[in-house]
Amino acid sequence: MDPISYELIIYGLSVGLIAGAAGGTLAGVAGIGGGLIYVPLFYLAMPGNYEGLSMHVMASLIAVAITGVFSASAHWRLGHLNRNAFRKLMPGLIIGAAIGLWSTLKIPEAAILLALASLNAWVAWDYGRRQPEKREVPLASLSAPVGYISGALGIGGGTMLVPLLRRQVSLREATGTSAACGVVMAFSAVLFNLLFEPAWVGLLSEQTVFLAGALVGIVLIIPGTTGWSARLHTLLPELAMQRVLKGIFTLLSTALLLAALLSL
Repeated sequence: MDPISYELIIYGLSVGLIAGAAGGTLAGVAGIGGGLIYVPLFYLAMPGNYEGLSMHVMASLIAVAITGVFSASAHWRLGHLNRNAFRKLMPGLIIGAAIGLWSTLKIPEAAILLALASLNAWVAWDYGRRQPEKREVPLASLSAPVGYISGALGIGGGTMLVPLLRRQVSLREATGTSAACGVVMAFSAVLFNLLFEPAWVGLLSEQTVFLAGALVGIVLIIPGTTGWSARLHTLLPELAMQRVLKGIFTLLSTALLLAALLSL
């Protein structure tokens, strides 16, 4: 391997450590897969020039699948998984995410960034509300649209799933169930696209060295960040967690809106 490749691995490793620290913390606290961190970070840091964000979204979903394993495991051990909701959500999430990821090959860059900013703004608003009255939510019928948006934006779905689930279950169960859904959904979307869309193979081959370093960095740091952040749900009152999450998503929405405007 030549020196440039070594440098690229070290660069990818550094990016992965930063992404894993931030994404893992959000995964444990908010039940999201980390894509809201991974997509912007890969957008800024990934070498090479691309039209659109398809490569960054694919890389994000790969990282989301890895993040989700550790986050879901932490919540599983703490008893935060609602199995009934998980079973209802998974079929639609898998199909929708696979189609959504494929569609990024056609969607303009600014559209994805604006969609991410809008989604974060909505979630910040939702967390600022009082705990919604408990009621039945049609999870099965909503799962495919949530899956499509998740695949198209490179996220684990928790941005939408947690607010929906907390209308039926506690915030900690909503968070844990969302984390479990995100890992299965992201892995399935990536697998289906690699099997049935040849364009992805060429795109990924250009980033093999960088992604190898980045994924190693994520794997190294994720176990610690998801573990301690998931335990915050047992240490802090639910209202305090809602306020923390509102602040996080407000900041993310503002940053993504600025990125979208700059890309225009």
